[in-house]
Amino acid sequence: MNNRHGILAIGNLLVDQSLCCHEYPLESMLTMVSDVASSCGGGCTNVLFDLARIDPQLPLSLCGLIGDDDSGRFILQQARQHHIDIQQVSVSDSEKTSFTHVIVNKKNGYRTFFHHMGANHRLGVDTFTQRHHQAKIAHVAYLLLLPELEHDDAHFCTSGARALHALQQQGFKVSLDLISMTDTARYQRWVVPVLPYVDYLIINDEEARQLTADQTRGENDYQQQARLLLDKGVKELVCIHHPEGATSVTRQGEQATVKSYMVSDSEVISTLGAGDAFCAGMLYGIHQQWSLDATLRLGCASAHFNLFSLSATEGAVSLAELKEFIHQRESQP
Repeated sequence: MNNRHGILAIGNLLVDQSLCCHEYPLESMLTMVSDVASSCGGGCTNVLFDLARIDPQLPLSLCGLIGDDDSGRFILQQARQHHIDIQQVSVSDSEKTSFTHVIVNKKNGYRTFFHHMGANHRLGVDTFTQRHHQAKIAHVAYLLLLPELEHDDAHFCTSGARALHALQQQGFKVSLDLISMTDTARYQRWVVPVLPYVDYLIINDEEARQLTADQTRGENDYQQQARLLLDKGVKELVCIHHPEGATSVTRQGEQATVKSYMVSDSEVISTLGAGDAFCAGMLYGIHQQWSLDATLRLGCASAHFNLFSLSATEGAVSLAELKEFIHQRESQP
């Protein structure tokens, strides 16, 4: 591990088309669209693009499956612009590149998603087994949107567990992010079995509730939820972020909680990609071996700047700007 450096992101590759409307309409009703933006989406490109802005010297690589179409070429072109290695991206001649229509409510920044899985539904265990790469961290996003990782496996329980075990066997530290949904049974069936093959679990409060499934004293007891997830097998660190801040607990018993750098609803342009921006800050701090408290603050600061852009990544700023912002906010009485 000492010679490893950089971050490899594996998983969903897609294009977001974001529509900002005055208010979300009732079914069969009309609303006016004020802004339209197309951008790369999903946890892989969102996290890597944010990291590229935070530290242009950090080696970053992308791995996934796209279609042989304009959307796929757009993803590759955007990755090149961010100086991200794309040698591990495969092109399907039979599937379309995945996309999501993101409807943003201008009144509160809340988002509604209409998703087409496209080529991502063919991303299977083979993609994870032979990654000849020297990255320190392999970040996987998003489980529960990769159906080939949701098969029974006689030895590992699920194909997802086999895939993440393969990454660890190749020397990667494995980071995992999830997609938010209300089906608790799917979290229990397909996510819980992979946790012993995860080094860093970085999720939001809704995903934490689904994974811990009423085993905590209260739905907002994030430290207890994190400890329960460590008990379920996560090897090194669990981090749970939410609108008010973030909490992290490590296998060694260290724990930290920080508050978000809050903004008013009227200032928020969109929350699209805010969780990925937080994750980018966390991964950078982990990669650079920062303290747990400093890492959480970087994640919260990264998420803060994300709120001022319609796209998932255009709000990202440099490490120097993040440090200055954190210093200013933490110096306030």
